[in-house]
Amino acid sequence: MQTRAVVVKRDESGNRLFVLHESFVCPSLDDHSVAVKVKACGLSLLDTKILEEFNMVSKKEQPFGREISGIVTNVGSAVTRVSIGDEVAGILPLNSASAGCANFCVMSEYDLARKPEKVDHIDAAGCIGDVVKAYTALHYQARVCSGETVLILNGASASGVMAIQLAHIWGVKVLATASSEEEVIYLQSANPPIANVIDLRNTKKSLVDICMDETGGLGIDCVIDNGVLHQDASVRELGDLSALNGKMSLPTKHDVISCLAVAGTWITSLQDLQLDPPDSQLLFLKGASVSFLFEYSWVLSRDILADIMEKLSSSVIRPVIHHTVSLEDACDTLQHQFSEHKVGKIVVRM
Repeated sequence: MQTRAVVVKRDESGNRLFVLHESFVCPSLDDHSVAVKVKACGLSLLDTKILEEFNMVSKKEQPFGREISGIVTNVGSAVTRVSIGDEVAGILPLNSASAGCANFCVMSEYDLARKPEKVDHIDAAGCIGDVVKAYTALHYQARVCSGETVLILNGASASGVMAIQLAHIWGVKVLATASSEEEVIYLQSANPPIANVIDLRNTKKSLVDICMDETGGLGIDCVIDNGVLHQDASVRELGDLSALNGKMSLPTKHDVISCLAVAGTWITSLQDLQLDPPDSQLLFLKGASVSFLFEYSWVLSRDILADIMEKLSSSVIRPVIHHTVSLEDACDTLQHQFSEHKVGKIVVRM
């Protein structure tokens, strides 16, 4: 089966290019796979270096798009979980030969769940991947409990918004950072309200001092980062973070560790995180830990996906869709606008 699909290529300089392939070939249907007519696909960038190192994808051309919602058009002979005509939402695995940002895709029946009728395709595709990421961080890695405190860096991002909502459901006190007026306004209007929206542009009080004030000096039980600052030698010597201009949306590694409570957990999505001996010693003295967040390593169960759909249907979680684009405009959005996007999710509408 051929379809129109967005693929990722590399130019001669190694730069990433997004191209709309007019005749992309989907993998054939096997016993446990289904064909889905894609109605919406959430846009999320993925570092493909890991995939290339493990020969999981072609270095020349890679299918793009993982988080989809659509309608089942064909099923394999052994498929029992869904039927033709069912509306579904799911996540394509990293080694999938299908592109989610396409008119059609082929995926395993175990990588999707039925979409409730009252949930829009845009909403389903716009949050399913971010909720799985938040589940992985908060439930499986940090194992947060009611009454604990979590700090979510860049809380207005698509994944940050979902983590905030899940934390509220589980009775966790939430602090979130912002680094632009748009982010601050969105987070301050959140319902239920966030305990403290920390505007990183305001340097009158440090991130560590704010976190300690909010926790009575005990520290944060869980910090979920969205990247951390790599300070150079001159900044360390001067102690002047203003030299970093617009990069203050990222805290330093030392600040993150200093915010942690005894036995706290720092959950990072940085695959190349390196800690200096003083930082390691501070972690040791706190009895704290670092957990690496790579949500695709979790073998997704259908129960997780089904729970997400149920929470969407009952409005327990509400996706924040910034705007939608057509398949024809997806490549231009990814190439030129996506890096500057801060609040909510962009979704491709088919």
